[in-house]
Amino acid sequence: MSTLKVNNLQDINGANNSTPEQVAQGRAKAWVRFDGSGTVSITDSFNISSMTDVATGRYSFDFTNNMANANYVVITSTVEDSDGGSDPNEYTTSTFRVFVTDDGNFTDRDIIHAVVFGDQ
Repeated sequence: MSTLKVNNLQDINGANNSTPEQVAQGRAKAWVRFDGSGTVSITDSFNISSMTDVATGRYSFDFTNNMANANYVVITSTVEDSDGGSDPNEYTTSTFRVFVTDDGNFTDRDIIHAVVFGDQ
């Protein structure tokens, strides 16, 4: 196995310069698309080892590779007319939770997404 060490990355035309730090800080550290209704299940994911159906409209996820700290960002969305969110007070280095509401009430939805950005 080899290690490539560089100070800058550019596209083939010498444009779009990025440092390795910018690449590491800007890419998603985890993401998940899941079915949150009926028998909940992960449809596809990156760096997510498991999912727990906590309660109606509330879900918990475990990272395959933990975050460096609990100061990360989780962005959520649903394809139906609902609000998705997460509670930073429930973030740990190994787990995060998301929720879905409709008119202020927790609800299950078929397609839900979550993306995590932060230090790892």
